[in-house]
Amino acid sequence: MTNPDILVVGCGIVGVSCARALAQRGHRVAVVEAGPHSGAASLVAAGMLAPQAEAAAQDPMLELAVRARDFYVELAPALLEETGIDIGLRTDGILQVAFTEEEVTQRRAEVAWQRQSGFTAEWLSPDEVRERAPGISQDVLGAAFAPEDGSVNPLALLEAMTKSAESSGTTVIRGANVEALVHSDDRVDGVRTSDRTLWAGAVVVAAGAWSGRIGALPRPISVEPIRGQIAALDWPPDEPPAIVYGAGGYVVKRGSAAIAGSTMENVGFDASVTADGLNRVRQVAAQVYPALAHCEIRRSWAGLRPQTPDGHPIIGPDPHLSRLWYATGHGRNGILLAGYTGELLARLHSGETIEHDLSCVTPGRFWSW
Repeated sequence: MTNPDILVVGCGIVGVSCARALAQRGHRVAVVEAGPHSGAASLVAAGMLAPQAEAAAQDPMLELAVRARDFYVELAPALLEETGIDIGLRTDGILQVAFTEEEVTQRRAEVAWQRQSGFTAEWLSPDEVRERAPGISQDVLGAAFAPEDGSVNPLALLEAMTKSAESSGTTVIRGANVEALVHSDDRVDGVRTSDRTLWAGAVVVAAGAWSGRIGALPRPISVEPIRGQIAALDWPPDEPPAIVYGAGGYVVKRGSAAIAGSTMENVGFDASVTADGLNRVRQVAAQVYPALAHCEIRRSWAGLRPQTPDGHPIIGPDPHLSRLWYATGHGRNGILLAGYTGELLARLHSGETIEHDLSCVTPGRFWSW
């Protein structure tokens, strides 16, 4: 293989998104697996596109996250044309229900500041909530509704993005285990795997929760794994499709299943499923949709989200070591941000104009002190 212009470390959805966007700009790109890791987030994600449903008050990421959500409206038909794969994009909104008066106050305030910031958001009464979700709990006191939020099928997205990257000229290197960067003086020259050195004109670290385990980084990367456990149950009969946040989790219809999640656990790189975790997930599902209280769990799994201290991803060039780039630390918004992260990184690499303030995701924010 000829040495690529850019080597992306990580074959998850963020990595292949970066590879696709870079390759479509004419770069010779290779993407290499970071290692045989269980619990990789791309393979187990729920696929939420929920920038407004998950936004905190005055969230500096909201504008960027909404653009990332809207980017899928462009990306889904492009991937379908390029690969023949439907990524299952849904844009019919997300309900964020309130069970207490305190939650009502909080949700109403979120709707207000989002609307004042120019985003579409609504407050729904209990009757209006049940028009959309008849089987929802009678204890619901109302809901914030983000009508443009939605979801995708993450496995279909990963397959389509990988296939598109390859058809754009990306070489995918399987079975390698990236151990360390290779660099001399002030620039990166490639990576060292368990059995060889791969040379490249630039390197993108997109290894998710394992990014910080790559050796010879110029400084530690502030990315840690956060386990999320998810379960699939039978969707209630005759209940219309919906995506509902509430009770500390969510329930989303995918096919004939109710996907319920998810825990947020700081347990290192343990991607196992636990009885306690599944019990918490089941409680969320049952509180939102009482009909799910006695359903058998069809399937359960866990993923490791790459979390940063401020909850924002790390996207852009290393502030000191030239030719080293980062696209990692996306936390629970990996699927939401993945497609647009590839575009952002490719634009930054090519010197194109960026319409967003990226100070909340720049790598140097953790290392400027």
